[in-house]
Amino acid sequence: MFNFNLLRQTILSAALCTSCLATGAQASGQDDNGMLSVVHQGIVHDALYDVCLEGQSGFAVGLAGTVLATDDAGMTWQKGSAGVTDALLGVSCGKSVSLAVGQTGLIMRKADGAEWTAIDSGTDQRLLSVSANESGLTVAVGGFGTVLKSNDGGLNWASVTFDWETMLNDFLEPHVYDVDVSADGIITLVAEFDLVLRSVDQGETWETVNKGDTSLFAVDFRDDTIGFAVGQKGKVMKTLDGGLTWITMSVPTEENLLDVWSSESQVLVAGIRTLLRSRDDGLNWEEITEGDVAVQWYQALKGSSNGGSDSVVMVGHSGRIINIK
Repeated sequence: MFNFNLLRQTILSAALCTSCLATGAQASGQDDNGMLSVVHQGIVHDALYDVCLEGQSGFAVGLAGTVLATDDAGMTWQKGSAGVTDALLGVSCGKSVSLAVGQTGLIMRKADGAEWTAIDSGTDQRLLSVSANESGLTVAVGGFGTVLKSNDGGLNWASVTFDWETMLNDFLEPHVYDVDVSADGIITLVAEFDLVLRSVDQGETWETVNKGDTSLFAVDFRDDTIGFAVGQKGKVMKTLDGGLTWITMSVPTEENLLDVWSSESQVLVAGIRTLLRSRDDGLNWEEITEGDVAVQWYQALKGSSNGGSDSVVMVGHSGRIINIK
């Protein structure tokens, strides 16, 4: 069973022990002369764990309740507050409602320009990711098989239970790392043991569409059919049928891959000491080694496309936010 706590400790330790290399890269201007530009920098003990964009607006969240906001698609960031001190590990942006989740079952909700408000989740398990559609269907996932569902945009939550023993032929409850809720209400979860679980009836029933030996940490769909999932030991998987079937892609790394985002022009994958880009939908990959990406960690990346031009931001160690050109 993959140890999430060990992964988190590994990430934080890497941020501390290689901080001198990261500082040197920034001081020399390497990030700013190529495809990577540092648009926000914290101190070495800071960490950002997730980022979301909705049009020009977005949020980045992290250690000790950190919340940063942008209104120009990630070019500049302003410090905000959710009024909590626990780590925020996942965030979802919506047109009217945004949500953040984190340690000890923390769920924060921000609606129609109001302040962030704490919502009772009914669990004390660590929540790692949250996704919602504009109809109000919302799913949050986390440690030890935790899956929560809301039908009203995150105001009220109920636990979704699984027969993990039957699914895995074991008594383990897998950590569920990421979730995607489509506009049509299709829910896709990724988890330990390369699990991909899919529901087409808003979480009433589930189908296991992939299972293996490692862990999947993130999933991203760019439309109704094409999506990518990434994870442990350089795992990159692709679907062409909305998540029904998945194929494993060949990539030039065995590092842990923590997030993925794609558009019609590119696929980007971030992780520990790794940043990958594909210009042909995953057939061929290039390793980006600018700045500190080869010695540090970046936890999440998100983008938006407008007229064939992508705006992509990446967050991670030291409270850094990187613009990817």
